[in-house]
Amino acid sequence: MDNNRLCVGLIGLGRQGHNHYNNLLTLSQIIKLKYVCDLKVDETWEREYSNIPVVTKDYFDVLNDPEVDAVVIVTSTNTHAQIIKDAALAGKHIFCEKPFSMDTNEDEIKDVLRIVKEKNVKLQMGFQRRVDPQFREIHENIISGKIGEPQIIKSTSRDPFVLDKELIKRIGTLPYDFTIHDLDLVRYMMNSNISEVYAKGGTLIDPTLKEIGDVDTIALVLQFENGTFGMIDNSRQAVYGYDQRIEVFGSEGMSKAENVSDSTVELFNKDNTKVANPLPIFTERFHQAYINEIVSFVDSVVNDKPVIADGVDAVMAERAAQAVEKSIKSGKSEKVDTVFEI
Repeated sequence: MDNNRLCVGLIGLGRQGHNHYNNLLTLSQIIKLKYVCDLKVDETWEREYSNIPVVTKDYFDVLNDPEVDAVVIVTSTNTHAQIIKDAALAGKHIFCEKPFSMDTNEDEIKDVLRIVKEKNVKLQMGFQRRVDPQFREIHENIISGKIGEPQIIKSTSRDPFVLDKELIKRIGTLPYDFTIHDLDLVRYMMNSNISEVYAKGGTLIDPTLKEIGDVDTIALVLQFENGTFGMIDNSRQAVYGYDQRIEVFGSEGMSKAENVSDSTVELFNKDNTKVANPLPIFTERFHQAYINEIVSFVDSVVNDKPVIADGVDAVMAERAAQAVEKSIKSGKSEKVDTVFEI
């Protein structure tokens, strides 16, 4: 710790890595960003990141520095498990973007989580929707009993444009990179594990996604362990902006969050209806949530509090994402194992 600031190394500076980089810089009162690390580092990076003490392409430079308290991992999904393991062995607290993996078997994941536990380090996974101000308010409405017993939850998430196929290969298919956020959020809201999934998916926007085994449109129905139900719809292309809404219906009422836009003004007259489009991209819609999750992580480390989303949460979301993929292929509902012991 440096004057009560957490000394941090950022590992991975791709699209999402730059988002975290910019957010970390705004938190200089609680974070000292000492390292940026990426495999693509060359001589131009030191000029571009001249405000950062160390720029490197080897993440072990970060892990071997005794001054570093924690790492923020924003690398390709298939590298997450190994870097988490190495960071835990080095005694560093860990914030890692979701998911835990795309294909790492659970025995390996359990091994990693055992090391995290044995080394007594914090591991927080990047499910930022849990700390979005609007969604937090809905969660508070649920746990305070304002809507009675939750019975049905609906989540809509639609990206503004189809991602490049090479990027999809690195970060995961629609169920793993995108739907997984909805799966985690509805599980969190309903305070119950997902026990069964029935999903339909297809390429209604870009048929070439079939070449990499992906889909661009998903509709699914969930059952939770406590008997309640959920519905999720996802699309890779909403031409009007980033479409993100959620509704929870209960025995005594309902709570929902609509899209966020630059303006709350709506116009209704005999000629037309005018409503502002939602914000254009997820980094803007969840800007405050991305900051909140890092602040929450620092608070967990400094004050030894539970993290907002841990490794087990990541496993449960990943299991549900696997069931979504399975169901799309089988055309049948798929059970989800709700038991996970380290």
